[in-house]
Amino acid sequence: MNEKQDEKHPNHLDVAVLTTSGRWPATGVEKANLNEKVRHVLQQAARHLHLAGTDDWIATVGAQTLAVDESFRANGFTGGELQIDFGPRQGGGGA
Repeated sequence: MNEKQDEKHPNHLDVAVLTTSGRWPATGVEKANLNEKVRHVLQQAARHLHLAGTDDWIATVGAQTLAVDESFRANGFTGGELQIDFGPRQGGGGA
């Protein structure tokens, strides 16, 4: 998906997590290993942002919903920078 590799850290990507309660890290990005589970990064963000009850939240990058119990690599990423949107699943309206 993201073909850009960090030459100094070829097995890493730069990650930022965006929520309605804030951004983690507050500035810049966090390095994550491509083989690290997405859930680990989301748990770090939740802890730093003092979020509770995030077990049923979803993580997306663009239109792709991430499999949080899989690695970044298993989700199709090969490096570069990701901004993960993390929040509650949007409920559908109805008439």
